[in-house]
Amino acid sequence: RVYWALLLGNVVEWYEFAVYGYLEPYLEEKFFRGSAIAAWLGFGVTFLARPLGGAVFGVVGDAFGRSAAVNLTIIGMLVGTCGQGCLPTFAGGDTAGTIGVSILVLLRFLQGMSAAGEISTISTYIAEVGRRESLGLSMSLISMTCNVGFLSAK
Repeated sequence: RVYWALLLGNVVEWYEFAVYGYLEPYLEEKFFRGSAIAAWLGFGVTFLARPLGGAVFGVVGDAFGRSAAVNLTIIGMLVGTCGQGCLPTFAGGDTAGTIGVSILVLLRFLQGMSAAGEISTISTYIAEVGRRESLGLSMSLISMTCNVGFLSAK
């Protein structure tokens, strides 16, 4: 069905979340000056942003359609993920490192908003277009693809 592309996006999204966790020692050293707590707070920012993302993209979905909301969340996730790979670290100096860590936190916030908007939009879309006799299975694919993303990162 049409929603397989959306579920693949969900796999990639959760893959990225898992990769951050696996790369935490590197991020701790390069961005957070050896502070594991700060590195994990950087990870946690994404979860703080989720309620806002769910609300914002829920309104976008209601006003402009599910397609617009999903496309915006995909763009947000793309910018957040690719942007993190382009950030300067403290190896480039204190100013570059401070800018890098600040932008990292903003990009993680953007990812959190996008993740929430994507999950809620995908859930609504599948509930709307899924066959009634297999709706439970279709909805369970969302949770399954989250786990596939985590397992793929390992």
